[in-house]
Amino acid sequence: MALLFSETVHATAIIDPEAVLAPDVWIGPYAIIEGPVRIGPGCVIEAHACLCGPMTLGRNNFVGHGAVLGKSPQHRGYRDEPTGVRVGDDNVFREFVTVHRGTAQGHGETVIGDRNLFMCNSHLGHDVQVGDDCTVVNNALVAGHVVLEDSCILSGNTAVQQRVRVGRLAMLGGMGATSKDIPPFILQQGYNCVTALNLVGMRRAGCSNQAVNGMRQAFRMLYREGRPVSAALDRIMADFGEIAEVNEFVEFVRASRLGINPARSSERENYQVA
Repeated sequence: MALLFSETVHATAIIDPEAVLAPDVWIGPYAIIEGPVRIGPGCVIEAHACLCGPMTLGRNNFVGHGAVLGKSPQHRGYRDEPTGVRVGDDNVFREFVTVHRGTAQGHGETVIGDRNLFMCNSHLGHDVQVGDDCTVVNNALVAGHVVLEDSCILSGNTAVQQRVRVGRLAMLGGMGATSKDIPPFILQQGYNCVTALNLVGMRRAGCSNQAVNGMRQAFRMLYREGRPVSAALDRIMADFGEIAEVNEFVEFVRASRLGINPARSSERENYQVA
């Protein structure tokens, strides 16, 4: 398919002959579209952004000033294999966001779903898999092979170690970091420290009172009663396994390869579940 130019492509933009643009794509001054990049309808690529293929962008994506999507991974084993980036619809990549393509040793693709917001200077490493409706705040750093499940939040200046999974509606608080998985609905702050449930996020997402109360009890059983993890999960499922959110939480923890973090001491921190 031939490249389609229109009056919405600035004269100073550099467009590779291999690129394919929908007719209404807007490309700003000095933007660079390099290699086989397919850009869907309604996308906006601001000035000085750089998109490097193989890459596919769906519909209505916004790529901000100076963002760089699809460059080669920061990985010593990468040997210029033809890996890529695949992006869904309605995502926002603000100024100077960086997203690296996959590796042959990983998924081969960095994959981003729909309606995600990546704020200024945030970074996604190679082979990252992002669901839908996630928020990655300014200067958050996501290492290679990380999985971000739907509607999770990484606050400002956070760091997620390689191969970590962050569950649905989980939140990593500002300046925090994690080297282990963060289960769904959990709020984690500081370094490797669980603090509470993300009750605000659950309620905003429309979780039922039954789900919220079930997760309160699951949190208490796993993090506060001192049981071994496997025994706590068995008790949670026996008592509250009929609740979908509790089931999701338990299955996530059971599937974790890196393990999960402990909760902050209630004695030291005067912690109370909200």
